[in-house]
Amino acid sequence: MERQKQLIQPLVYCAVVFITLGIAIANEILARFGLESNYVIVFSIAFLVAGLLLSKNLILLMFVLAGVFAFNLPDAILMQYHLDRDVLLAMVCATLLVPSVYQLIVT
Repeated sequence: MERQKQLIQPLVYCAVVFITLGIAIANEILARFGLESNYVIVFSIAFLVAGLLLSKNLILLMFVLAGVFAFNLPDAILMQYHLDRDVLLAMVCATLLVPSVYQLIVT
């Protein structure tokens, strides 16, 4: 019984990250290029983002989750705190890519 739980837990974790963070980030990125209606590209980028997120530690995952939550806020709240949706999206993408690029360069 314990072996089944060990097998299912990473799959559920992967599915949750893919559904929540991967699709939200991919949809926002492609909306900037006008490609949000192409679901094959959205799911491909969401799969790539989920793969990048799952290879990181929990603190980085929480930071990206906060960024995704922030750029999904209504425009009135973003304007109240003087936040730009594009800057928040760039922050989330940089949070995803900079550690991976650093690891590629150093090793």
